[in-house]
Amino acid sequence: MDNIDNKEVLTNAVAKVVEDAALGMWNKVKDYFSEVSAHEQIELGYAYEEYLKNTKSKNSKIKTLIYRHVPKDLYSFYECVGVQYDGDTIDTKTINNIISEGNKIIISGTGGIGKTTMLKHFYLNTIEDTSYIPVLVELRMVNSMEVDNISMYAIVFDNLVNNGFRMEDKYYRYSLEEGGYVILLDGFDEINREKIPKLTEEIISFSGKYPQNKYIITSRPTDSFMGWNDYIEMSAMELTKEQALSLISKIDFDEKVKKTFYRELNEKLYDKYKSFASNPLLLTIMLLTFDNRASIPDKLNDFYEQAFATLFNMHDATKEAYVRDIRTGLGCEDFKLIFAYFCFKSYFAGDTEFTEVKLRQYIEICKAKFPNISFKTDDFLTDLTQSVCMLVKEGINYRFTHRSFQEYFAAWYTCKLVDKDQVDLLTNWIKETDRIQMDSYFAMLYNLQSEKVNKIILYPGLKQIRKKYMDTGYSLKFLKYMFSGVCIERQIEDGGERKYSFSYRIKNRYLCNILRATCQLNGYTYPELNKDFENEMAGKFEDKWNGSVIYFGTVLKKISEQDLLMATEWLKQQVEFSINLARSFENDGEKSGKKVSDILARL
Repeated sequence: MDNIDNKEVLTNAVAKVVEDAALGMWNKVKDYFSEVSAHEQIELGYAYEEYLKNTKSKNSKIKTLIYRHVPKDLYSFYECVGVQYDGDTIDTKTINNIISEGNKIIISGTGGIGKTTMLKHFYLNTIEDTSYIPVLVELRMVNSMEVDNISMYAIVFDNLVNNGFRMEDKYYRYSLEEGGYVILLDGFDEINREKIPKLTEEIISFSGKYPQNKYIITSRPTDSFMGWNDYIEMSAMELTKEQALSLISKIDFDEKVKKTFYRELNEKLYDKYKSFASNPLLLTIMLLTFDNRASIPDKLNDFYEQAFATLFNMHDATKEAYVRDIRTGLGCEDFKLIFAYFCFKSYFAGDTEFTEVKLRQYIEICKAKFPNISFKTDDFLTDLTQSVCMLVKEGINYRFTHRSFQEYFAAWYTCKLVDKDQVDLLTNWIKETDRIQMDSYFAMLYNLQSEKVNKIILYPGLKQIRKKYMDTGYSLKFLKYMFSGVCIERQIEDGGERKYSFSYRIKNRYLCNILRATCQLNGYTYPELNKDFENEMAGKFEDKWNGSVIYFGTVLKKISEQDLLMATEWLKQQVEFSINLARSFENDGEKSGKKVSDILARL
């Protein structure tokens, strides 16, 4: 008895439980393969068992800022945030609540809200509560593929086969036709721009060809889903105060710090800093940076600064006397400068995940940029992943602990550029990007240098909008200058009542991005408008137009120009708000004089 290896016994016992569970799961899903022979049923059963073993272990554990080195069981700290759909809150504790609303679902949410963790939960819950086969695909892997090679049919099949669920193509197709799968597609917003049209086409085509399966896609908010007529969009909700407290109570952290933070969170911090405390990522950072002698920063940029300094200087929470070893030997400010340049270069290149070769190439670029800051590439890579924990390694690739760190430090480095370089870079980026709404980068840049963003980045575009508006007024000519046509969005509410709304399809990307950013960043208040009239006008178009671009010539066959302008009064108000803001920039310039006192007054 003394020679018995208790660890081996435990491992074998766990393996047996997993094996039995997997076979139990096979009994739930085997009906989707009911036409195969008895021998093939057995082979497929073993293949499914292997698939669950491989994927269940991968999806049931997760690394976070708190659990940086060893993945932690997801359910030891996970809080099920709700999703909102059609004005109602849906509980996500079981995936059945979600898929009962429809077979094709988009869940959008801001960075750090927990969309990826939610899909891991859905994967595990699919096994527990349904008879479907779960498939979880991280869509960022598409970025490494050639556009012509992107195929959803192949992506899902390869995900199954590469994880041990080996089957012939005919059985795969048969199970798709029978609706055997819950297909979870994570991170649509992480796809490189040039891949989006092809991937969009593939997802819509694949889910249209095999409509009996369940499809759930996560993304940050984006306009890219206009035209996905068969998909319903839900919004991931923030943590309630009770959920935030529950999350903190579950986290394995220094008990003394955690107890104090929990009390402060309950008494005042959640209410005072709700925008931070209701976001799982930012709440975790609050815990990491918490100190009874200091307050939590009010501004997001100060918050990230404090978070970085904490992570750079932090000693291991489980070892009171342990002081982190920075392998490069760099001080906090030098390290931050190098890291910020890395974030800046990689953000504008569209890279959020790196092979080791590519990561080393970026570090070498940073070394060449700052020759006076001496460090070894190997040491900086180690510090990024083990000491400061800005990157995590998953499999053979590296990714940011969270993309918001990349966005913040890219914005921080942008502020160090001279005005001309900022104008050249950002003007052309605004002309090309569709990520202003989706990413936090531009908002963080505005928080860091709001006056400069307004006056040297937004103002030139606002002058163009104003000139056209002064020439044409709010008219069809103005709309045609900015947009290529109209989109009608239809929603069917409880009771079968149909609600419609207008939106415009972007033609002049630069000016539309300028208008959107100006309103979002400068506190524009979106008023209550005449939605009944908009609904009445949009309802004059047949359902075949739902989600499609309707060119202005076709629009005017259904409704008059005056009715179109009245139905989209919201756009006129945004334009006039932005024009008035532009005037204030000019007035500031007129007031400035040549005396030192005048110059100092405006600086």
